[in-house]
Amino acid sequence: MLATLWLLSLSLPILWAYTLISCAYKSLCQQALVSGNDVVLQCDYPKAFWYFSSILGEEPLLLASMPHVKKLPGGSLQLTNPQPSQTGLYHCQDNDSALVVEYEIDFQDVSTLHITHKDLGQKPLQNETLGLSGHVLIFTRWEPWQDCNRCGEPGERKRLGYCYVKEHLEKPMPCWLYLRTKKARYSRMRPELQVEACLVPCNHVKEIDQPYFIFDIYQLGKLTNNMWLTCPLASIYR
Repeated sequence: MLATLWLLSLSLPILWAYTLISCAYKSLCQQALVSGNDVVLQCDYPKAFWYFSSILGEEPLLLASMPHVKKLPGGSLQLTNPQPSQTGLYHCQDNDSALVVEYEIDFQDVSTLHITHKDLGQKPLQNETLGLSGHVLIFTRWEPWQDCNRCGEPGERKRLGYCYVKEHLEKPMPCWLYLRTKKARYSRMRPELQVEACLVPCNHVKEIDQPYFIFDIYQLGKLTNNMWLTCPLASIYR
């Protein structure tokens, strides 16, 4: 039995470990993400000003000293533990008030995540047609499969799926960006995670060359009953 667990601390955030969301210069990009997982919105302008407008139609708010929101030295915006309430428009502009880049982000609620295992015969959510503004299709847009979590032996890999709405002759939109101020809520409107078995060979160079980080110091003693361990760089996106 392991008697003692040591975790050492780091004072600076490991910015490369955050999921980076990027968009072309002077463009507007729509993106569905999962709440509770840290991301960085890219804006390559060191003196950038960031504004946020929620889907409720509120006036743009300057993102300066809000909790869990931090402007990085290069101009990008770091969002820590973002919540569904932070769904909306993120606008990055230069000091002449000219647009650099904009993001419409739908932070879909991780607490409603529909999880299935492909090899256990569990089925993902089916497409549904609802009468919202006319008949619209609600479906899941899947991301590519992520890396297998083991090598040289059976493991598992996962992929994320986001709720999207498709109107006839219109481009699909993330569900909550589509609904905006509508108060209707449907059980089909939630993100998904699918798991499947995998078996891949080991790349020993890659395995050995992984960085190792320890974030806090704590000693488990004989009187310790329960302990919840959190990995600070863990993310559903990888």
